[in-house]
Amino acid sequence: MSGVMRVGFIGLGQAAALILERIRAAGDPRWQVVAGADPREHARETFAREYGCNAYADAAGLVRDENVDVVYIATPPALHLEHASLAARAGKHAIVEKPLTLKLDEARQMVAVAAQTGTKLLAGHTHSFDAPIRAMQRLVESGELGPLRAINSWNFNEFNHRPRLHSELVDTHGPVFNQGPHHVDIVRQIAGGLVRSVRGTTIPDGITGVEGGYVAYLEFVTGVPATLVYDGRSLFDTAEFFEWRGEGGGYRDPETNAVRRRAFLELAGTAPGERDALLDAQKESGRYGAVQYQSRHPAEESVKQPFFGLTVVSCENATVRQSPGGLYVYGPDGRREVRLERAVGGRLAELAEMHRAIATDTTPEHDGAWGLATLEVCTGMLESARTGAAVEMQYQVPTPPAAQTTARGA
Repeated sequence: MSGVMRVGFIGLGQAAALILERIRAAGDPRWQVVAGADPREHARETFAREYGCNAYADAAGLVRDENVDVVYIATPPALHLEHASLAARAGKHAIVEKPLTLKLDEARQMVAVAAQTGTKLLAGHTHSFDAPIRAMQRLVESGELGPLRAINSWNFNEFNHRPRLHSELVDTHGPVFNQGPHHVDIVRQIAGGLVRSVRGTTIPDGITGVEGGYVAYLEFVTGVPATLVYDGRSLFDTAEFFEWRGEGGGYRDPETNAVRRRAFLELAGTAPGERDALLDAQKESGRYGAVQYQSRHPAEESVKQPFFGLTVVSCENATVRQSPGGLYVYGPDGRREVRLERAVGGRLAELAEMHRAIATDTTPEHDGAWGLATLEVCTGMLESARTGAAVEMQYQVPTPPAAQTTARGA
């Protein structure tokens, strides 16, 4: 690879639409979009016109493109192993959207193929790159607040009632495999990465008929406990605790939950085929190349710190949570705010991390092993919900120290 990392996108859906929008806005010279692949002809035509490069009908065509250094895989999770393996065997590095896969065996295969081919594998998309989460990690590692005692993280929103096919919700067990990786990454990032055991249960969603959320208890090898609560049934909204700021830091309408829930209830009386057609049409508006594409990227002037639910970190001498501008630290003398600069986060941070890993020929911070460990925790939640017993972890890996990641400049 020359100084510029050339990126090809497999899957031009909602995730690709978001990152392409951010890449264009950022204008970062470290990477360049050089190819795309999608079965939708209108998406390929739009892509080829806007980026002046090749657009393929399938993944096999894209990975053969000699202009591509890194493949960004944003296809449905059931296809991730196939597409990551194609990329690796063609000598391409890969960034894979969360979840890495839906099955632990497939995740292990993906990691093994990357190792066999000498290619780099990065597990995305993760909120553990967010500035408040990294700041919490640095505070814990510094010891200035005393030893870490517990982490509690809760997210309530309308996830289950966003436009998506019913089969997608079934495949991901509602938010368990779709949003769970964000949640698990956050607490693993702060607490050192090494989860010893998981106990969990799920929350049923009476509207969709699938899991609407989960409650999980994680114990780390250090003995530190963490609880994760996620409820995507469009009732309560944790953005209320954050001045109505959403996941990316932009304004979130307080009526979002009610609007989504009403819309789903209105679809309840339609035939399944008709319902899926209506939901797919709504989802299409967020895919790349859609005629009526609706951006979900907030205007820069409205953006504060990202907020994937409320995370509370309890240390011996203080407790910490996010604020709209950074962190609140609650100590013996009351509350103080630690203001943080907006940092490159989310998918752009992943591109930066992959660029650094290739340029220095080192392992990406959130590599395939990290993604496997996070998936193992999510799988453990479901297994524990089924059996009622705690599930011991086998594939955990440690978090790189915050000082090391800060020095990298990702």
